[in-house]
Amino acid sequence: MINVNEILHRMIAEFQRIEQVTAIAMVGSKFCNYQNDLSDISINVYYTAPISKEMRSEILTKFSNDIELSGTDIVETDCFQLRDFCIEMTICYFCFEEIENKLIQLMKDAVINQKNSTKVAYFVHYSNIIFDRHEKLNQLKQDYTSSYPDELRRNIVQINYPKLKKESKCYYHQFERALSRRDFPHLISLLNDYLTIYIDSIFALNKQFNPVEKRVLQVMDETCPIVPKMLKENIELLFVYASRCDKHLLQVLSIMMNQLDHLLKKEELV
Repeated sequence: MINVNEILHRMIAEFQRIEQVTAIAMVGSKFCNYQNDLSDISINVYYTAPISKEMRSEILTKFSNDIELSGTDIVETDCFQLRDFCIEMTICYFCFEEIENKLIQLMKDAVINQKNSTKVAYFVHYSNIIFDRHEKLNQLKQDYTSSYPDELRRNIVQINYPKLKKESKCYYHQFERALSRRDFPHLISLLNDYLTIYIDSIFALNKQFNPVEKRVLQVMDETCPIVPKMLKENIELLFVYASRCDKHLLQVLSIMMNQLDHLLKKEELV
């Protein structure tokens, strides 16, 4: 009986035949050993010229009856479930030249997109390269993600730190106002933004690439030796207090910020 690996092998072979496909890589939790029963399979396809929706559909209908093709997102993404297997799959399509330019900006020039931080370096560095027509993706991986520049580390901290503590509109003051208004939706939104910046600073402190999205705490736990004490417990407390609109949330924020402050000063980053 055919298994999932054989299906994946056939699917990847179909994409390899497309002339403008320059590389294919497995990414995400299935490859990085963070998977569970709900984990999907993610594949990145790198191209030199766009692959039409018709061509993608022709390939994927050989393996699935339920396909959602994306043609309008910044990153084109196809989502589907494998036929005969209860496994969700995602294929993302990237222009190789654009990824290379983003890596150059990030790793050589230390130019940071605050929303995505070092995500592009993370998925290139931790990708399992399955197909590499001219060894370009592997070269990109070696040239730009084999080390973490000091300038990049410092720039991330210098951008994030004022928002956490120094600026007049820093998160602490915004939390104070949201708590006084008992503005639950705004509290949750603030909490998400605050933790994104806080955790991004920890990744930079440890000179580790930030995955930004799913399983970020698990990745941090396994890659970052320098972290504030009781971090997970304090994050849980933040959500508990936010759900109650409890002003004890401010105390936890202060503890977390003081701990991060101490670590950043110890590394001479602030």
